[in-house]
Amino acid sequence: MPGNKIPAPNRFIQFFCLVIAFCCSFSIRAADNAAAIQTNDLESVRSQIEEVKSNIDLAKSASDDLQEELRLTEIAIGKQSLNLRDLEEHIQKRYDRLDQLNKIIAEHEQSLASEQQYLAGQIRSAYINGRSDYLKLLLNQEDPAKVGRVLAYYDYYIKARTRSINSIRDKVRLVNELRASLESETGSLEQLKQRQLVKKEELLSYRESRNSILERLQDDIKSKGQELESLKEHEHKLAMLLDRLDNTRDSTVVFDDTTPFSTLKGNLEWPVSGKLQVTFGSLRRKGTSLRWQGVKIAASAGEEVHAVHNGKIIFADWFRNLGLLVIIDHGDGYMSLYGYNQDLLKKTGDWVLAGEPIAHVGDSGGQITPGVYFEIRHQGKPLNPTLWCRK
Repeated sequence: MPGNKIPAPNRFIQFFCLVIAFCCSFSIRAADNAAAIQTNDLESVRSQIEEVKSNIDLAKSASDDLQEELRLTEIAIGKQSLNLRDLEEHIQKRYDRLDQLNKIIAEHEQSLASEQQYLAGQIRSAYINGRSDYLKLLLNQEDPAKVGRVLAYYDYYIKARTRSINSIRDKVRLVNELRASLESETGSLEQLKQRQLVKKEELLSYRESRNSILERLQDDIKSKGQELESLKEHEHKLAMLLDRLDNTRDSTVVFDDTTPFSTLKGNLEWPVSGKLQVTFGSLRRKGTSLRWQGVKIAASAGEEVHAVHNGKIIFADWFRNLGLLVIIDHGDGYMSLYGYNQDLLKKTGDWVLAGEPIAHVGDSGGQITPGVYFEIRHQGKPLNPTLWCRK
């Protein structure tokens, strides 16, 4: 038996061990590859998640920046609108004054013409009679004292009429000078009004462009599932504002001189006349559970917005999604809110009476159409305005 050969069984065992080792090595490499693939997939998913989050954050940041630009622009438009209204009233008063002066001037000119005509007749009569009396006195040798008295009389009469005419002329001259001054001032005001109108148009155009960008950003956020969160954030911030106002208002304010708000259910006047575009309790967006806590009243831009009851203004400023907003404290925990305004006629701390104008209808807050957003709250809880205002 050769000593260098391996027995057949031992060679078989060796071959079998090699096969097992190869299979184990292949399995380990396959497992490692699978783990590597899963790790890569996980990293890819994580990267996509981070990218989506980053895009959402960027969109929200850009939206916040545009909201701030919108706030500043709409505040500027509100002030510009008030300036235009003041100018228009000022110009109208000047026109009314001009009409009055024209009437006064016409009366004076008519009086002057009458005086001049009457004086001309007197002069002719005095000249003829005076000349005749003078010749008679010379020819008939009448008393010179009588002649002196007649001439003195005519001289006095003529001087008196002359003073009257000069006085009227002075009045007419003064009125004409004043009219020229008012016409010049009115011309300046008209020029200023035109500049203001141009500025307002520029601001409106600027706001519209910002609204367009804002809508695209909001659509982007909506596509990433952020609209519901945005609406919830808005409601949360409004609730925080009302809570802060309720906690910081002056507890010494007395409403004893006014009818309690709680007794006026069903008898309040609406802040503006118009059709309800949004009803209390309706869904804010399809597919969400959020509901409107007030109503939106359609109205023409520029119409007056009136306080529904006596109270104290505790907020008059811009607020996100509600634009230029007024909040009135009516006592006993009752408040009323008026949003989307074009401008604000009152400021925080002012007292207002029922029916008093507090703003003008607008579309601030990024709205597409003009109107008034109106809420009534008690102890922070929204109440249905249709149950409190007249049918």
